[in-house]
Amino acid sequence: MAENPKRAAVLPVKLEEGKTREELLAKCATDGVAGNAFLTMMYSTGAGLSEGDELLPLCEQLHSSIKRTKSGSIEQAEELLTAQATSLNAIYVECARRAALNMGHYPDATDKYLRLALKAQSQCRTTLESLAEIKSPRAVAFVKQANIANGHQQVNNGVSASEPEPTGTREETTITQVELLEDQSGNVTRLDARAPGKTGRSNPTLEAVGTVHRTANRRRKGSFIA
Repeated sequence: MAENPKRAAVLPVKLEEGKTREELLAKCATDGVAGNAFLTMMYSTGAGLSEGDELLPLCEQLHSSIKRTKSGSIEQAEELLTAQATSLNAIYVECARRAALNMGHYPDATDKYLRLALKAQSQCRTTLESLAEIKSPRAVAFVKQANIANGHQQVNNGVSASEPEPTGTREETTITQVELLEDQSGNVTRLDARAPGKTGRSNPTLEAVGTVHRTANRRRKGSFIA
């Protein structure tokens, strides 16, 4: 008895006016709906959820889901994430059970099953966190300006650099000429340590000396004193 031939998945698409067949195929390949519908059908066939020829109904269902999401509905996302978290928990339980059966006898198999179990558990937690984020989004704080630097810093928000400051907000700095400081006891000027000091009895001003009177009898070259 011959087996019934498997029906091929066909997606009938109406060609729009002014569009070519190549443009239509490119649109179907890039919009994501047809490709994901095909993947859903292929993976669902092994689970008995698809017969392998429901491509058009799957595309229509995906378009309907996308339309609800655009309108602001998150019901399908909540249902999907909840179902996925439940499936991931089932994977965790099964892998942990197999790890327990191999423990004490086959340590390599125990390690592999425990790793798979913990991965499924971690992904289940992440899925539930995503669900909680969708249902109760966290408040977003908008920071107008943030300067990050070492040490003290000043942040001015809302003040334009071109706006003049009101009178009286900034203290006026008066530059006073620095006067010489003198020691009243000795009349010594103390301003620049490198400046020459005044003459005194202990340090009289030296006068230039006259022409040096050299000796009349110069020593000849090479002579020495014994």
